[in-house]
Order: sequence, then structure tokens, then C-alpha cells
Amino acid sequence: CFIIFVFVAKRCLSSRECGAETFVNFASFERDSKLPYNWRRSLFAFLTLLPSCLWTDYLLAFYINPCPVQMDDFDAYLKDMSKDSAYKFSLQFEELKSVGLDLAHDAADLPINRPKNRYTNILPYDFSRVKVIYLHNDEGSDYINANYIPGYKSPREYIATQGPLPETRNDFWNMILQQKSHIIVMLTQCNERRRVKCDHYWPFTDEPVTYGEISVEMLSESESPEWTIRNFRLGYADESQDVLHLNYTSWPDHGVPTVNAIDSILQFVHIVRQQANRTKEPIVVHCSAGVGRTGTFIALDRLMQHIREHEYTDILGMVSEMRSHRLSMVQTEEQYVFIHQCVLLMWKKKTQSISSDVIYENISKS
Repeated sequence: CFIIFVFVAKRCLSSRECGAETFVNFASFERDSKLPYNWRRSLFAFLTLLPSCLWTDYLLAFYINPCPVQMDDFDAYLKDMSKDSAYKFSLQFEELKSVGLDLAHDAADLPINRPKNRYTNILPYDFSRVKVIYLHNDEGSDYINANYIPGYKSPREYIATQGPLPETRNDFWNMILQQKSHIIVMLTQCNERRRVKCDHYWPFTDEPVTYGEISVEMLSESESPEWTIRNFRLGYADESQDVLHLNYTSWPDHGVPTVNAIDSILQFVHIVRQQANRTKEPIVVHCSAGVGRTGTFIALDRLMQHIREHEYTDILGMVSEMRSHRLSMVQTEEQYVFIHQCVLLMWKKKTQSISSDVIYENISKS
């Protein structure tokens, strides 16, 4: 540990006196088993003896910005992160708050666009915002509170957006039509705790309703205890487009689903992914603000795809990337921890599945 520390100290101190912007990545050493999994813990114990400035610097450099975690070590990693009231998770999440603070959101700040934002502090970055096209090119006419979010397979795999307002639902349906999106994921109810979270932007019955120039017809509605699935048909001029609307209705008013409900949310994510694999167009995801539950869902969908094909994960890096495209994605520390708990169950299910396959193969050979 002392040798590692001296080496890193020379590297970091040569770049600046103090701060938290330089990170030394030992991922290749860890992957090649040249460093043990617990080497960070030993180094952390030594770092606590340093002056506060240096201690904070190296803590950020080595501890709350871990290299990708091998999935075989993830259970131990999660237990370690959860100690002392999940203090290490708090440190990680605090670091995420600085992501994207320098990115512009000028379109959202235009006086004509301000009423289109459900929350005054959740504004889309200019570089990644989705633009709605109209024949008239008036100021602000292309604005909707929505951003493209990169996914596992595509740099524009998702559109994260706020729950439509009465004055923005026409823009919402225009965006769905123009982006050729066939899937909408809704992660809120229209009203929760007597507060309006989202406009009821679809027809109440099977009678078509016109939103601006787009007609929306509800072809079917299927309710289950934890989610509702609807099929819509959009009509514009001589064109039509079918859209699947998957509404998860069991997210609690406050916080995140309980540990016992993790299986339910993962099953919902799996259902959405099965449908999403049939299309290459963006999946539109929204809750109320379009950052908290929305960010959590997108993170889980990305991780589910990643873990299916890999045996390591980098949740911190993925959430950081999401936040660099839309403000406050995965809005709370509780949601961030919840993602880790879900990943552990994903991995357990994968290993159980592999074990079952092995048993089946052995029986068939005998």
C-alpha cells in the first residue's frame, strides 16, 4: 500500500496542490489481478492519517470513483458501500452533483418557453434537447422539455422528458410522431398525494381525441396490479403510427420501491426491453420532472442489457454520462442506492440461470 501511495502521490502532486479533479485509474491492474479487490480499503485506512486537504483529494481519487466493479465482487462491494449509514454512497452521489453544471440551457430560459417547464429548476441542456418541428418557425416553437439520452446500443436510445402539461401535450404527441417512437414509458400516476404529477394526455375512452393536428385513438387497455399497458394509434394526414404505452403505477409516492418490490420493477424493465428490441427508434420515458424515476428506469434498462453480456459494471460512470445529457438524472441518493440493489438481483438471476443451464446440459449428456 505504501508503495502504491508514494507512486500516486508523485503523480497527483505534480499536477496541482489540492483539489478533486485528477483521478488515477488502476482498472487494468485490477482486471489482471495485480491488485487485490480490497486494496482500496487498506489505502483508505492510510489516507485517514493525512491532512484534511490531501485526505479529501485522495479519497475522491481512489475511493468514491472506483474502477468498474467485477460482478463476482459486487455483493461484497455493495455491503462495503452500505456500511456506516451508506456514507460512501453519499460521497459518490455528492460527486455526481457537479456533472453538467457548466452546460447551457438557453432555450429553456426564453420567456416564451418558461411556462412549458413543469419545474423551474429542471431545464434541458441545449446541446442534447429534442426539437419539435412546426411549419411556422416562431421563436420557441421547437421547444419541449426533453433530452436525448445515450443507451447501451445507441447514442439516442432514449428521450427523457417531463410529464406533459395541458399546454404542452400537443407538443408531446408531435414529438412522438416526429421521432417515430413506438414506446412510451410512464413512471408516475397523473395524481399522487393530491398533487398533479402529469396531465392525462391520452383519451379516456376508445373514442379518438385530436391533439393539435394529431389524432390519438386508444385501441386497448390492460391493467395489472403494478402496471397498465395501452395501445394507441396516432393519425396525421394520411399517416398512422402505433404506440405502446407502458405505465408503471406502483412506484411509491415517496422514495423508491421496497427491496421486496425489486423483482416487480425488474420484470417491468424486462417487458419494456422485449418490446424495445423490435424498434430502433427512441424510447420516450417520463415521470413528472423526467429525471428521478426516469433516470432510474433508464439506468436499470441499460444495466440489464450490459450485465447480460458482461461480468463487470460501472454504475457511477453510467449515471455521470446520463447527467451530462440531462440535468439531475437519478435525482436522489436513495434512487442511486436502489439501482445498486437492483443490479445485485440482476446478477444473482444471471448466475442462477447459468447454473440451471449447466445442470440441464449435464443431465442431457448422461
